[in-house]
Amino acid sequence: MRDVNSAFWLRLQADDLDIAELIDLETPSGGAFHWTTANQPITYTLSGVPTTYIPFPGGTGSGIEESIDLGVSVMDFTMANTGPILQGQLLSADFALAALKIGQIFTDTPDLDRMEIYTGKIGDFQFDRLELSGQARNLWKSLNVQWPYYTYQDKCAWRFGSAGCGFNTSSITLAINTINVGSSTTLNILLNSGTLTQSFANNRFDLGRATFTSGTNSGAVRTIRVQTGDLLSLSYILPNGDLTGLQLSIYPGCKKRLIDDCKSLYNNDTNFFGSPWIPKFEQAF
Repeated sequence: MRDVNSAFWLRLQADDLDIAELIDLETPSGGAFHWTTANQPITYTLSGVPTTYIPFPGGTGSGIEESIDLGVSVMDFTMANTGPILQGQLLSADFALAALKIGQIFTDTPDLDRMEIYTGKIGDFQFDRLELSGQARNLWKSLNVQWPYYTYQDKCAWRFGSAGCGFNTSSITLAINTINVGSSTTLNILLNSGTLTQSFANNRFDLGRATFTSGTNSGAVRTIRVQTGDLLSLSYILPNGDLTGLQLSIYPGCKKRLIDDCKSLYNNDTNFFGSPWIPKFEQAF
């Protein structure tokens, strides 16, 4: 795991060592972040592509802690919740499945080689507007990692519209070009009369997604908590109170039920990933 070339080991014998860590974090949807613990950007050739690593906007509270027992060694981290790309990954829950790699390089000769020192997955984390903090769990010491990875449950484990789900949400996405600005707030968006009520029943868009495409909130993504008539109640408020010129696209949600949702609404029961026929605890005993 810590295999490097002979030139790297020879360089380690020198007295003037200036070593920095390179941090790679990749999410299942293809999001990639590259940071370094150096105080200036470093360019390193990653998989044949010159990649710029920017200074890590945070730190590790106690560094990487190795363990000699049978547990999984963890690393605590705290970083600034900054940039629309990172915030988008947090909102889509992709960050929870992100893979983490940390390697060491010489800052004066970054392409000499890279010594991998940590490979893990993101564990528990929490965030607010300013800060993201949590733990990474080392895959090299993974004896108490949950197996199987998925918990057996009656509802589907896939995120609606994900690769595992296989349903193309663009086929049911509606573009909303105007809203009732005077009766809308940053938490409750009132569409023009008849926008939804002409074709959809109440609650059809519960747990769906709203993507704001125009106006001062352009780029924001929110879960639709409840849909009543032409009113969309969002999961949490929009960042900007000026709703003039607001446009959005929306699609219905899925409550992850085999018959009621996956089969009846989306004809997608072949991709259902749940165990609805396992007896409930109170039924089994």
